Amino acid sequence: MDIIDAINEGGRVLVLAHHNADIDAVGASIALREYIGPDADLGVPDTVSKGARDLASKYNFIKNPSLDPYDTLIVVDCPSTEQLGHVNVESFDGRLILIDHHTPGDLMGIADLSLTDSEARSASELVYQLLREHGKVNKEAANALICGTVADTSHLKLAGPEQFKYISDLLDISDKDYSDILSILSTPIDRSERIARLKAASRIKGYVIDDVLVVFSYVGSFEAASARSLLRLGSDIAIVFSRRDDEMRISGRCRRGITDILHLGEDIFSEIEDTLDGSAGGHDAAASGNGKNTDQEEIKSEILRKLEKAIGASAEEL
Repeated sequence: MDIIDAINEGGRVLVLAHHNADIDAVGASIALREYIGPDADLGVPDTVSKGARDLASKYNFIKNPSLDPYDTLIVVDCPSTEQLGHVNVESFDGRLILIDHHTPGDLMGIADLSLTDSEARSASELVYQLLREHGKVNKEAANALICGTVADTSHLKLAGPEQFKYISDLLDISDKDYSDILSILSTPIDRSERIARLKAASRIKGYVIDDVLVVFSYVGSFEAASARSLLRLGSDIAIVFSRRDDEMRISGRCRRGITDILHLGEDIFSEIEDTLDGSAGGHDAAASGNGKNTDQEEIKSEILRKLEKAIGASAEEL
């Protein structure tokens, strides 16, 4: 049975994204909801990210949903159970479908059906590949998939020929201009995020490994945005920690040239899961992790060791 057949025969369906669902996760979820129709609900473990709220505003995303009412569960843009918070998918009795573009995690082992490709630039493009074969992409779905693809390719800076083709095809369906998409994705930076970015910059601990500039910092929130801002300040690799109660969250970013040397998700973040006591992974230039170990210095030291191994040189403090 293929995924479309399973969805069509799936009874009541829940489409579930990862915690603090980003634009790609929300876009892919909305497109699946548009295809399935009223028999599908949308869910997130906790929140939709600030950047995705405009896109999600016309839809009801159930927070921390119970899985009991559903026959089929579709998890999108998420490789591991750790990133689903308190939603216990391991105890789900129905059919579990996984659609994801990250390095495979433990969800792959429990999924009944899967569409995964770590070479894909977004979950949205995987959903488009799935739905276009059946000619079932309406305007709302096209709009959501464009947003997801554009967001996860850093406004097409990381896009390849396939992504440009998908965007062109979807723009024809959505009946929108690219400027309309950028307006949806344009979210003003609020004061709290600007403060977090400034704090991250003031708390930098820097190292040089060969010619690679690596910086570490910590914030109370907005760790991903802070990591991106540290790249713009001049670092090659930025790792930002955020401790929330008894959980440590980490976000990492690296500039494009560094991906010729290492894969941030596979070579670094996936390799620190034991130290983090949680899950970690991601793409070549962007990765994240969360776990129960809140010892920032221990985790940082392990990341430095992995970076030294990947780059082939010792770290020197700046």
